[in-house]
Amino acid sequence: MATNNVFPNEETQPKLSISFIKSQKGKTLLVANEYVFKLNKTTTTTKYWKCTYNGCSSKIHTDLNDKLLKTIDDHSHPSEKEVIQVREFREKVKQRAVNETTPIPRIYDEECEKDNGINKARRAITAIIPTTQLFDIPETFTKTLRNDDFLIVDKMITRRQRIILFASNNQLKLLFNSDKILMDGTFSTCPKMFDQVYTIHAIKYDQSFPCVFGLLPNRLKGTYHFMFQELKSTATQMQLNFTPKSIMTDFEPALIGVIAAEFSGVTHSSCYFHFTQAVYRAVQRVGLSTSYNNDDDVKHFCRKLMALPLLPEPIIEDNYDDLLAATPTELKKKLDDLLKYFQEQWFTKVPISQWCVHGLSLRTNNNAEAFYSRFNRRVQVNHPNIWSFIKFLQGEENRFHHLSIQFHAGLGTRSKQIKTIAIQRRIDNLGERYYDGVINAMEYLDGLSFIVAKRKK
Repeated sequence: MATNNVFPNEETQPKLSISFIKSQKGKTLLVANEYVFKLNKTTTTTKYWKCTYNGCSSKIHTDLNDKLLKTIDDHSHPSEKEVIQVREFREKVKQRAVNETTPIPRIYDEECEKDNGINKARRAITAIIPTTQLFDIPETFTKTLRNDDFLIVDKMITRRQRIILFASNNQLKLLFNSDKILMDGTFSTCPKMFDQVYTIHAIKYDQSFPCVFGLLPNRLKGTYHFMFQELKSTATQMQLNFTPKSIMTDFEPALIGVIAAEFSGVTHSSCYFHFTQAVYRAVQRVGLSTSYNNDDDVKHFCRKLMALPLLPEPIIEDNYDDLLAATPTELKKKLDDLLKYFQEQWFTKVPISQWCVHGLSLRTNNNAEAFYSRFNRRVQVNHPNIWSFIKFLQGEENRFHHLSIQFHAGLGTRSKQIKTIAIQRRIDNLGERYYDGVINAMEYLDGLSFIVAKRKK
């Protein structure tokens, strides 16, 4: 039976061209396919070169006569053609200044006339960093590192509200062919003129792959509607459909109604990790942190609240009522503010179906969280400028490209940690005991409460 492979079958490797330039301090730098490497160390047989770009793990080994021996890892950033042009230009001017009596300004002007590309290179390096959403995106930032199309949506949804979406063709194919997707937003790595970075991840091979990177101007329903409609339109143009069966998100209020409207019949659940985080933050907010840490009754009750999503949906509300009925009056008084929060947030504002994760194979969006953790480490600063940010996205797309090739070629998934397997086994055992009538609903919840982490931060 023919299969619709959404990953490329092979990787094309360009022929490596090596040359050398000098740094400002006069040290030799190796240039390979418009990337710059510095000498890391030398042994009796080999020179070890590493990419000069901060955080890039690409390396090259040459022999002592500078003959290529080996390349290691792919670059996580665009090539540095303009930087190399400026370095070469500077070296020409420096050599002429040493060997000639011609005034340096005249040498500079003469070399500029010889090399029309130098002015373009200097402009590219010193591109103006925009401070509003009104800016043009240079072509180099609309492509992947392999020069494929990357910018898929760039539109003003109001006069001053802009939405930008990046994705490669293979990322879109994977997304539109996936039944399970994750969505999440982050704020600290977002350029200042936008409100959030929003990513959509597809699940394949039991792994999460980032497929769409979005810059959104706000967290309003209209913006989410616009984003999904643009992606549906893109899918139609590709003769595909954007119709996932399962979507997991955080508890963004605007998303719940939008997903129900845009994806009819989809199973929409929210991340269990975010649920327990929210409950623990409420514990802190109402002044129960000390009691949670020192009073076993308070801790046990709070952990039962955190365990409620692990129960079957039809028994959650009754179990909550039974929990309250069985709680001593003095303890309920102590927990009064927390209970008001829980009732309002998780039974009134957010429907039970949204936070119940019973029976789901995927209960958290930790895969998306892992992506953001890695992305934040690479970015290193809060609110990077837009050009640096897009370079990081290009690096992430390049990582996707190479990982997808490896998985398509048979790379195995990471084995689940022993602790994770043990926790799942305990959850399954409690469920079997409940359905077999060995334990009642309250005992079921009590058992699950011991599986919940002791402290949520």
